[in-house]
Amino acid sequence: MECREREGESSLDALFPIHSYRQWKKELAFTWKSEGQRRLSPLLARLLFKALKELGLEKTPLVPVPPRPGKIKEKGWDQVDELACILEKKRGILVHRDILERKSGGQQKKLGRDERLGAAGAVYDLRPDFRALTDIGAIPAEVVLLDDIVTTGATMEKCAWLLKAAGVQKVTGLALFRVG
Repeated sequence: MECREREGESSLDALFPIHSYRQWKKELAFTWKSEGQRRLSPLLARLLFKALKELGLEKTPLVPVPPRPGKIKEKGWDQVDELACILEKKRGILVHRDILERKSGGQQKKLGRDERLGAAGAVYDLRPDFRALTDIGAIPAEVVLLDDIVTTGATMEKCAWLLKAAGVQKVTGLALFRVG
């Protein structure tokens, strides 16, 4: 209810989670992310592309939510970027990895709702090299912000706010799963 009461305050123009994080879909996400079953990535990317087409956003550049520092070293891969790579290589979608960065190494999934809402602001920022591009007008007018799982929406909201502060006019969030 709190999210509905805050409606209109969001930097996101829209948010589209494809599936609920329940039952077999929760198991699928766990198998893919936690057990490192990368063979599922092409299937999940196909689901994302189908959603992009249905939303009329298949030609809109993607901005993947950046991983926490150390995640790639620890897990060996970044799931969101892998999806973005597949969409870029197989579907020709432009991907902007040069806009956002994540500064904190803490895991959002280990935080409670209020902690997530408060922490996201300190965790994400614009990449320093990207700030220079804002001066020459190299900012896309519209982007799709891509993440794997949305829980409170704090990550999407903060990233959308940063993108709009950089000059992006429209930010649509897209995620594979929604918790809750």
